[in-house]
Formats: sequence, structure tokens, C-alpha cells
Amino acid sequence: MRVTITFHGPFRIATGTGRPGIDAAVDRHGLLPASSLKGLMRDSAERLLPGLPRLVEAVFGGPRHPTAWGWEAARFTGEGPEVTTRARVRLDEKSGAARRDHLMYGEEVWAHAAEFTVTQHGPCPETGGPLLDRDGQLAVLACAAAGVHSLGSGRRRGLGWVRWTPEDPGVDEELITRFTGLAEQWRNHQHA
Repeated sequence: MRVTITFHGPFRIATGTGRPGIDAAVDRHGLLPASSLKGLMRDSAERLLPGLPRLVEAVFGGPRHPTAWGWEAARFTGEGPEVTTRARVRLDEKSGAARRDHLMYGEEVWAHAAEFTVTQHGPCPETGGPLLDRDGQLAVLACAAAGVHSLGSGRRRGLGWVRWTPEDPGVDEELITRFTGLAEQWRNHQHA
């Protein structure tokens, strides 16, 4: 499955460590790592499939169950990416002035588009139901990808707004029907 990311503004996936003059640095050699992309899709699947953690684990893997899928880091297409620096201050609630020692410099990335693939690298069960066959897993992956609308830090401050568009399979009415049917099937199986 290939996923295209369209950026609606800058984003930041920080390394967790700063460097001289920068408090929130990005990894210039891995701006959108595979682990972040998989984590975003898993989070989206958990929100789309509330109360069905075993279904999410069947697709994304867990401690005793490896996933059949592998994510690659995103490749940027078109212009960019360009890394810039943004300053942020914390204001005093009473005076409205900048608070002493509360200036933060963070890097952010500007890009137009990127893409990544999710490929099968392990076996999927052959039958449907609680085992979830390959087509069912692809339906969950595609819907989870389409459900991602933000990435990285600073999302409440206008960073990281995106649109993810999966292909092969694309999200259409038939795929959504399959996805909702799988969710219902798993809910019924849980209560059986």
C-alpha cells in the first residue's frame, strides 16, 4: 500500500534532544521515520476501532504477535523539505509580557508532499473472522491511514496538519463497508 501525505503547513517530529541554540531539534536525516508513521496509523486505528484492541493488534502487532507489515520512512516529493526555526515565548498571565527564561527555539519542516509504503513481509491468515485475512488487514491499514490528519508536535499550535491518501487499496465505499463489517464481526466474536 502506498500513502501520499499532503502537508497543509509546517510540522515537527523532534528528536527529544536539543543542540546549541535549538531547544526542539529535528533529525535532518530522518524527518518522517517509519516508526512515527506506523505509530500514527496505529493510533488512528485505535480511534476508529474503539473497544477492539485485539483487532488492532492483529494488524499492527503486539508483544506476542508480530505484524505481517513493514513501514518505510517517508520520501519527500516536489519542493522541499526546508527546515526553519520558530521562536516561542511563554506569557505572564497577569501582565501579558514574556516570562523570564521562557524562550524556546524549535525547528520545523516545510514540505509540499511525501509518500511512503507499507509492504507485507510476513504471512497473513488465509481465513476471515477473528484471524483477519490479507484483504481485511489492508482495509484496516487503508482506513487507518486515511484517518490521520496531524503529525508531530505542536498540533494545537498549528503545526503538523496533513491529509493522508492511501492507494492500493484506496478508500472508497466498498472498502469502508468491508472495514465496518470487520469491526462488527470482531465485536460479535468478542461477545460470543
